Amino acid sequence: MKQHLGFAKRILLLVTPLVSSSVLAPSSSQAATLASSVGQLQFPTFSQSPVDVGTGVSTNTLTTARNGLAIATSQATASFIATPPEASNFSISEAFGQGRDYLAQAESQATVLGDFVVDAGKQFSFDFAAQLNLKTSIDNPPQENARASGDISFVLLDRDTNSVLDFFTLVGNLNTEGGGDFLATQKSNDINLSILSKDSNFGGQQEFATASVKGSVQRSFDRQTNLALVEVKRNRAEVRAPEPSTRLALLLGAGLVSVALKSRRKTSLNLKSQSSRA
Repeated sequence: MKQHLGFAKRILLLVTPLVSSSVLAPSSSQAATLASSVGQLQFPTFSQSPVDVGTGVSTNTLTTARNGLAIATSQATASFIATPPEASNFSISEAFGQGRDYLAQAESQATVLGDFVVDAGKQFSFDFAAQLNLKTSIDNPPQENARASGDISFVLLDRDTNSVLDFFTLVGNLNTEGGGDFLATQKSNDINLSILSKDSNFGGQQEFATASVKGSVQRSFDRQTNLALVEVKRNRAEVRAPEPSTRLALLLGAGLVSVALKSRRKTSLNLKSQSSRA
């Protein structure tokens, strides 16, 4: 296992904010479109402190406007405190368009990860709370199109056997006007949900989908076990006129875990580099 970070200072705090925005406005008219995707997650308590932590964020925006106004903004923050242990991240992507010919896209991603060593016979547990809010609005269908999507996922990995012990996913998508609207959750059997609240309005020129979840994970091991908790949150918003022929797709399942693990390895390398310079 790599060198444990953070014990010398007792408290290791990694906070990673990133903001991206772009605006293009050659001209404007009355009709307007809006798309918004917001996600946040908290791990407020852990049964023990991690031996290593990491965070990562990324944002991206794109705007084009030949006859209209295009605005795209995205922001992502992530933090993991080792002692006392708690973690959280936040991600928002918003797009606005006005006119007859424009495109605005915003993407954001936030990741937190932690390594834990659980002694034989000891119990490992943590609580979590997640919230996802999606919103779209258009004035003139079918010329205009607004899309918002987001997913919040985490996995608990046994690093000794490279196996997934527990997983949770909250994912949603809006396409106004068009098909493919949904809001869903998936989880492993050992994850207990104390609160699951979902509300949505699919169809029409204004749509929304929102979900709030609270839960907990509790496990015990008969041998010393090296665990990795990896959480990834992604949000995307897009507005355009005229309406495109292609549809937005989210990468889920194994693809998401792969992205999370790649982010985790990259962050670990950065942490090692920082540790060697200290």
